[in-house]
Order: sequence, then structure tokens, then C-alpha cells
Amino acid sequence: MQISRRNLPLNALRSFEAAARHCHLRRAAAELGVTHGAVSRQIRQLEEQLGVRLFDRSGRSLVLSEPGRRLLQVVTDALDRLTEGTLSIDPGSLRGALVIGAPPSISACWLLAMVGKFQRSYPEIEVRVEDVQPMQRELPPEIEVAVCFGEPDAPRRVVRELFRERYAPVASPGLIPAGGFSGRAADLLQLPLIHDRHDRWQRWLANEGLDPQQAEVHLHVRDSYLGICAARDGCGVFLADRIEVGADLRTGNLVALGEPGVEARFSHYLVTEQPDVIGVRARLFAEYLVRELAVG
Repeated sequence: MQISRRNLPLNALRSFEAAARHCHLRRAAAELGVTHGAVSRQIRQLEEQLGVRLFDRSGRSLVLSEPGRRLLQVVTDALDRLTEGTLSIDPGSLRGALVIGAPPSISACWLLAMVGKFQRSYPEIEVRVEDVQPMQRELPPEIEVAVCFGEPDAPRRVVRELFRERYAPVASPGLIPAGGFSGRAADLLQLPLIHDRHDRWQRWLANEGLDPQQAEVHLHVRDSYLGICAARDGCGVFLADRIEVGADLRTGNLVALGEPGVEARFSHYLVTEQPDVIGVRARLFAEYLVRELAVG
């Protein structure tokens, strides 16, 4: 198989992606504005060029083969990036508002930083961030992209799991004893413990065979954002996820005092409109967010 930029079969790859998405040749042809025979021929030529079977055909239905599934992932991502890049040079197509929803602690901990980075690339987009409460079941219709803690009830939208948090103890370097931290979980009980309303310390310490009641000092705050702020200020040790405190760990504002030992009971979800109605601005932000979280 000899594939290079010079002979990359772009039309055939577009036909393959449409056919794979619809699992139907005629629907793919209608979307692309070509004949059913043209799509079939391009896919057959692509299979010959690659030397693999992309679909397992059974009657009129199309089912992706294993090589086809792998190729679809790559082609979908590439076409999305090409579309994004093309749109980004046309400010007129992007100018307007985008409404994003998220719990306040998520916005404060990491989402607003990502929004700021996104707007530096797309200054034409005016972003408004609205509050969505943790475990909120229904989303207001004006929210175009939402990051939810706990799966919402949104049957007419696309809901996909983003990630599930795993918590590790973090603290300000100024809180660490002069001789350094031993690394033993039991020694955390000699430091103040910061709790939010989810109170993960009970589970984290239980995994280590310890009782949080053995700690001498406790500080209770409302949410994870305040917990992280308190940890930065040297008030104690807080259990946080890598995405929440990634920037602090990189700059040295916080240091990790152990490994992630507790997983959140609920996941974070990305909610968008269906592909046929989602706006350009919302799609660009959703794709950007997924990429940023993958490398964060």
C-alpha cells in the first residue's frame, strides 16, 4: 500500500466517511450530491488501494469491518479539522454569540481558562457562560454546549461522556514540613484536611486503611473551587482531579502528595445539539474542548 499526499484519495475518503456514518450507500450519495454507483465505486477503489475490506456487506446493509472502524476515526477527525480550519479564515461565518453551560465550580476551576484560549483563536465569537448545577437533569434550551457533572436528561441532544475524575491529595508547597513529605498516606493526618460537600476524604483514606477522624484539623468549604483556593493559600490538603489543578501543578502553586485513589461517583458529560442542527460556533468549541481535555 503506497499512500502519500500526492495520491491521497480525498473524494473516496469523503464517500467512505459518509457511507460509514449513514451505514447506507444511497443516503451517503444523497448527502454528497452524487450517484449511488459513484459512492460504491469510490469505496471499492479505496478498498483496493488500501488492500483491506472496509465494510462487511450483508444484503443491503453496511457494517464496518475492524479496519473500517479504525479508518473512520481517523477520517472523521481529519475532516472535522479541515472544516474547522476552513471556517476559521472566514470571520463572517463565526461572528455571533455562543452560550455555554457548566456548574460554577467547573467554570472556575478549568473551563473559563479553556474558553479564554478558544476566544484568542476565534475573537469573533462572543461567549456567554451560564450556570448549570451539578446533577441537573434538564438543560435550558438556550444553552448550545454544556459540560455537566452527572448525566442529564436530554433525549433530543447528543450526550457523551467526557471523563470521570480521579482524586489525589494536593497542597501548597508552603504547607510541607521542612524535611519534606514522607509520601506515607498516614502522615497526611498530621496536616489539615480540606473537605467540600462531596467529602471524598472518607473514601480516599479508607482505601489506605485510615480514618479521617484521626486528623487533628478539618476545614469545610462549599465546592471544589473553594477547596483548591484554600489549598493554594496553605490552609490544608485537598483532594482534586488532575484537570482541576493541572495548571497549579505545572507552575508549582500546588504539589501532589499521593496518587489518585478515589474515582468520582459520576462522570462529566458533553452535551450538544444533534449534528444536523448544531451551529458552527458550538461545534468548533465542542471539538476544541474534547481535544484540550485529551491532552490536559
